[in-house]
Amino acid sequence: MEIWILRFTEPRRRPSDSRRLLVIRRSADGEVTELETLEIQGGNANLPNVVESQVGQGRTRLVLDLLTEKRLDSNDLAQIIGASKYAKDRGGELVFANPSTRVSEIFRLSRLDDVLPVYDSIGAAADHFQTSS
Repeated sequence: MEIWILRFTEPRRRPSDSRRLLVIRRSADGEVTELETLEIQGGNANLPNVVESQVGQGRTRLVLDLLTEKRLDSNDLAQIIGASKYAKDRGGELVFANPSTRVSEIFRLSRLDDVLPVYDSIGAAADHFQTSS
């Protein structure tokens, strides 16, 4: 079983900054292959479009690596919810991994951690797909 990891290569400086997003494939045996680098305009504003593109390519087990996210605002949360909903509506699933303490607190306070799967590591997120298959 393969999962697809979406990982920003660097933290955002301003909400509207464009950033590079790596698309990484992790196979069932744990082998990791970097597939492509996308230039994402407008910070997280295009996250639903990225998920749409990935699901359109048959990549339905998606993990958004939050490692470089130091903070999230309401617009970011809206994009995360929209991306997750898009994946679910198309038979896929988007889960989240590696949140900082601050980002975990935002998920908790907004109660998004009650409806969106958030894991401490990529490995734990991969395990989610093993147990839900």
